[in-house]
Amino acid sequence: MTTRAPSSIRPLSVSLLAAALTAYAVGVDAQTYQRPILTQNEPAIEPTDRTGEDQLGVMTRDYIDFKAPGIGVSGFTLAPRLVTDIGFIDNVYAQPTKTKSSAIGIIAPEAVLRSQWSRHLLEAAARVEAKRYASTKAENVENYRFSLGGGLNLTSETQIVGLVKRERLHDLRGDPDSANRATEAAATDVTVGEVGLRHEFGRFNIQLDNTLKDYQYQSVMGSDGRLIDGNDRNFMTLGSRGRLSYEVNPDFVLFGEGGWQNRQYDRASGNGLKSRDSKGPEAGAGVNFALSALWSGEIAVGYAQRNIEDSSFGSVSAMTARAQLLWNLTRATSIRAQALRGIGEAATGPSIAYVSTTYWLGLEHQLQSDFLVGANISTRTLDYAKSREETDILSVGARATWFISRNFRAQAEYNFSRRDGTIPDANFDRNIGMVRLVSSF
Repeated sequence: MTTRAPSSIRPLSVSLLAAALTAYAVGVDAQTYQRPILTQNEPAIEPTDRTGEDQLGVMTRDYIDFKAPGIGVSGFTLAPRLVTDIGFIDNVYAQPTKTKSSAIGIIAPEAVLRSQWSRHLLEAAARVEAKRYASTKAENVENYRFSLGGGLNLTSETQIVGLVKRERLHDLRGDPDSANRATEAAATDVTVGEVGLRHEFGRFNIQLDNTLKDYQYQSVMGSDGRLIDGNDRNFMTLGSRGRLSYEVNPDFVLFGEGGWQNRQYDRASGNGLKSRDSKGPEAGAGVNFALSALWSGEIAVGYAQRNIEDSSFGSVSAMTARAQLLWNLTRATSIRAQALRGIGEAATGPSIAYVSTTYWLGLEHQLQSDFLVGANISTRTLDYAKSREETDILSVGARATWFISRNFRAQAEYNFSRRDGTIPDANFDRNIGMVRLVSSF
């Protein structure tokens, strides 16, 4: 059984602000989680294991003996590092036939500057990345991410957290939301602003979050010679979410949550509709639990609706679900299971809205003190609204992490992906293998 800290002590801890910022993914390493190299191997839901050493899984523990101390700079800690990847992909363009393979090289310097104040928290992070393909220059890209976030302990029970972030990404070939038949990788500029409030009174806890996201897509030429106009895909979302929790006991928390989201396109018309703009609510309830040192997780069910402005399309609604379970079989072995169901929207594809259902299962094992291994399998189904089309995506992955020292870490990773659905020219198989060296200071 875990022990509840007195309310006069626990909310004052800067670690709470850091945990709140983790949800916003401020830093390059926003949390201890040993993140996969390949996004295809990432869990459907960001792991949120219960604080306390006994509840953490193998991949979410903080391995202090292999953590670089950082550089002290006038009340701050600077944590610079260099990430170098070398790999191979056998289907660059995610094609069903006539596939093209290539070696890949990535170099990415990054840094996090974090305050060491006793009450409040300020964190700045930066990352730039250059990715090069040996056999096709059209896929060579440069990405970046800059963010600034922080938190204020207003009182012993109240904290405010916030974040601003700017990043450039490139479409992943084969992603259901991407312009997959473009002749070159398409850039996306994303701007994010978030602010949140945390307040605790007695056994109750309130969380309020407001988020603004703006997506700007680069125009690229399609394989058919036609321009894929980025302005047709540009959109902005404005959303608010709230969560009220009640701690029945230290290991069992009930909660209710809800929110509202507006989505507006730069060009409202598109996809055969006069207006693709949408808005709608989400609501749900669930339980967060930790049973001894073996089991922990969170389960929630709810309802979501998206009302499309064009009445000819109408609305899309669905029962939603979110579940994540961590089972520590032993101190060295963890099983992680997740399920997620919700509504998604896209400016490309057979419909502007779909119901997505994802199942993810992973095994984590500490082979020895400095060596971690893991494997995962997941399925994702997209059921497009007002359409007969459906897409199924299977992903199987394996990875290993070797902590060479405090300053060096090596990783190796593999992923197999298969997309299969009712859109024949969008189906494909793909294998990716990567080796990474991380130099931290």
